[in-house]
Amino acid sequence: SYISKQLLRSEVCLNISHKTMVSLSDPQCQNPWVKAWVIAPKVTGLISLISSTFIIQHVLRDRKRRSLVYHRLLMGMSISDLFGSFVLFLSTWPIPRGEACLAAGTTATCTAQGFFDQVTVLCTPTYNVSLAIYYILVIVKGWKETRVKRIEKYLHAVPILAGFGTGFAGLGLKLYNNAGVICWIGPAPNNPERHNPNYGIYRIAFLYAEAWAMIIFLAVCMSIIYFHVLKQERKLDNYSTKFSKKKRKQSKKIRNQAFLYVGCMYITWLFGSIQRFMQFAGKKPPAAITTLFVTFFPLQGFFNLVVYMFPRIVRYFDQGVPFRSSLTFFSSISTSFRISRSRTSKSRSSGQQSSRACEEGVLQSGVNGDVLEVDDDLGLGGEEKRAGLNVDNANGDKTNANGEGEGEGESGEDWRGGREEDVIDELEGIVET
Repeated sequence: SYISKQLLRSEVCLNISHKTMVSLSDPQCQNPWVKAWVIAPKVTGLISLISSTFIIQHVLRDRKRRSLVYHRLLMGMSISDLFGSFVLFLSTWPIPRGEACLAAGTTATCTAQGFFDQVTVLCTPTYNVSLAIYYILVIVKGWKETRVKRIEKYLHAVPILAGFGTGFAGLGLKLYNNAGVICWIGPAPNNPERHNPNYGIYRIAFLYAEAWAMIIFLAVCMSIIYFHVLKQERKLDNYSTKFSKKKRKQSKKIRNQAFLYVGCMYITWLFGSIQRFMQFAGKKPPAAITTLFVTFFPLQGFFNLVVYMFPRIVRYFDQGVPFRSSLTFFSSISTSFRISRSRTSKSRSSGQQSSRACEEGVLQSGVNGDVLEVDDDLGLGGEEKRAGLNVDNANGDKTNANGEGEGEGESGEDWRGGREEDVIDELEGIVET
C-alpha cells in the first residue's frame, strides 16, 4: 500500500545517505599518520584564514592605512592567503570519492581546488618579494611614499599575474588531480585522459623553481638591508648619545620587521622544501616531515598577523600605549552584543528607557554627540588617532597625508637634512600606523 511504499523509499534514502557519508572510520583513514595529515591543515588553515581576515579588515577600517603602500601590499598578501588558507582547510574533501581519507568530491571539485591552490600558493610568496622590494626602495634607496606609489601597480601586478598565469596554464593542461592530501598538480593513473607522466616537471616549473628563487632573492635583499642599516648605525657614532640611541632603535625596528616577514615565508616553506628535495632524490620522506609540512604550510597568515601586531606589542611594553583599538574587529562583536542586550532590556521597561539611554550614551544619537562614543568603540572613528599612536607625532614631528615628515630629532641636531634618515622616520610611522 501507500504506507509501505513510503517506508521502502525512506529506507532506500537512508541507505544511500549512509553510503555517501565519509568519516575517519573509512578504510582509507585507518593509518594514524594519514588522519593527522588530513586533520592538521584543517586546523592550521582555519587559524590562518582568521588571521588574514583580521589584517584585511584592520587595513580597510582606517583611511590612513588604506592610503599607504606598505599596508596595501600586506592586504594584497592577506587576501591571497585568505583564499589559500580556505583551500588548504578543505584538504581532502574536494578529492574524488574513494581516492583519499575523507574524500567526498568529484573531478570538477578537485580541479577547482587545484586551480585556486596553484594561484594562491604562488601569489602569496610573490607578495613577499614585493614587500622586500618596497623595503629596499625605502630603506636603501631612500624613496619617499609618494615616489613608491608610482610603481605600486607593478608590485601588485607581478604576484597576481604569476598566480593566475600558472593557474590557467595548469587548467588547460589538465594537471590538477589528487596530490595526496589536496588537489594540485599530480598523477591520475586511473584516468588516462587526465594523467600526465611529466607532472613532476610541471611542479618544479609552476611552483618550486619560482619559490626557491624567491627564497634566495629574499635572502639577498635582507643582506643588503642588514649591511645598509649597519653602515647607518656606524654613522650615528658622530652624534650625541641620546640622539644616536633613538636612531639606532628606529633603524633596528624597521630592519627586524623586514626580517620577520621574510622569516614567515621561510618557516612555512622549510618542511615542504625538505620533503620535495627528498622526493626528487628518490627517497621517501619520513612521516614526521610530512606532518610538519601539512601543519606549518597553511600558517603564513597567522605568522603574518604576529609580525603585523609585533610593533604594537613592543610599543605597549615600551611606552604603555594600549593596542586595544587594533583589536576592533573582535571588540566590535562584543560591543554590538552588549548594545543589543541593553536595547532588549530597555524595551521591557519603557518607563526607564530615557534615563538609561542618557546614562549609557549609546542609544540617543542626537544628544551631545554621544553616538561618537559607540563609533569609537566599534572602530568606526579615528581609532588610533585619538590615542596618539603615530610615532612621528609623539616625537614632535609633523606628518602629512602621505606620511612624509619634517622637523628635527630629539637632540636638536639637524638629522633631517639627510634623505635616508628622513625616510627611516617616515617608515617607522607607516609600520606603526
